[in-house]
Amino acid sequence: MFLILDTSAILSGRFNSIPPGFESVIITDEVKNEIGKGAPARTLENLLEMGLEVRSPPDIETAKEKASLTGDLELLSPADLSIIALAMELRDVSVVTDDFRIQNVLSSVGIEFIPAGEIGERTIREMWKWTWRCRGCGRYFENDVGPECPVCGSPVRKTRKRN
Repeated sequence: MFLILDTSAILSGRFNSIPPGFESVIITDEVKNEIGKGAPARTLENLLEMGLEVRSPPDIETAKEKASLTGDLELLSPADLSIIALAMELRDVSVVTDDFRIQNVLSSVGIEFIPAGEIGERTIREMWKWTWRCRGCGRYFENDVGPECPVCGSPVRKTRKRN
């Protein structure tokens, strides 16, 4: 089994060593680039010396499609998408992340995640799908129709819908 670390796993300081029992512990190039200076950079260097792998993600188009289906795409960073894409490619994987949007997309495709512990044990309680709803006529739209309802002209806002 593989373990993929999101940026939050390194920033949390929870992973100061490579945990045993995994075939490989991996981050993506994009996650490596998100790590700034100071303690997180030193943690990353230590993990790299211990055998942390850095991989380029596969094509992220499938990850974008899955994130689009849950409505999370617009707020996922390139690093987030790289994590999702790599997890979808490897399949026998756990992803360490505190990011609710990453967790939501991973849940939708049946991939296990572990909270990173940066801010407690943050994990989603249920899956959500994002839709758009007109404040005037109450119609729901699966896709972003813009700031105004095409039916009545009232404001449209993004809203979550339970799966």
